[in-house]
Amino acid sequence: MAKSSKEKFDMSGFLSSVKKKEFSPIYFFYGEETFFIEECVDAVLDAAVDSSMKEFNLDILQGGDIDGKKLISIATAYPMMAERRVVVVKDFERVVKKDVEDILAYYVEHPSPTTILILVANAPDLRKKPYPSIKKHAVCGEMNALWDNEMLAWIESRLKKTKRSFEPHVVELLHSYIGNSLREAVNEIEKLMIAVDEKSMITAKDVERVVGVSKEFTVFELANKVGEKNIQRAVEIAERLLNSGE
Repeated sequence: MAKSSKEKFDMSGFLSSVKKKEFSPIYFFYGEETFFIEECVDAVLDAAVDSSMKEFNLDILQGGDIDGKKLISIATAYPMMAERRVVVVKDFERVVKKDVEDILAYYVEHPSPTTILILVANAPDLRKKPYPSIKKHAVCGEMNALWDNEMLAWIESRLKKTKRSFEPHVVELLHSYIGNSLREAVNEIEKLMIAVDEKSMITAKDVERVVGVSKEFTVFELANKVGEKNIQRAVEIAERLLNSGE
């Protein structure tokens, strides 16, 4: 699994390892694409912590609420009636700012064998301690927003996971409505699957009917039309929202 900042994070390899319960003592996820980060964190939690024991063996911390000593104390605690425990630290860069870089760097080099530590940051300064040690010893993933061609490939792969066929241009049409937001893409594809029900083939008309309409008839668009005093269009959107159960 790639640990170098010059190598692209192998998401499929990471998910495969986690599914096999082949865990790293430390994971470090950072970048602007929070959907990918949440997907990685959730994958570790689902595989590493028994749902009935999360109250005892899972800590989710905010970087602004703890210092390095508190973090190390929690990370070195033993699991309760389980093989391991998981500690998630969000906004990790806020912990690093509190002058405990050496303490954190030492833990990274000598992690607890019974703890999975997941560090999440937005825009960390990777030149400062303890990031060089983290990059060397942890499994690291930089999660950036996708370019258009990458987003098209991601939408296509997501559609293939539904085990449905789809007409040519369906991927491009979805992208034209959704843009490059992964979270919005997931939501709209889920709506599309519900709408097509048992159909084995997704058509461009299905996308226009479900995703196109949902993008056009929204509460935000209703507010805009009310603000513009466009009463006819506001009533049309309101009626469509009411009819769809909104």
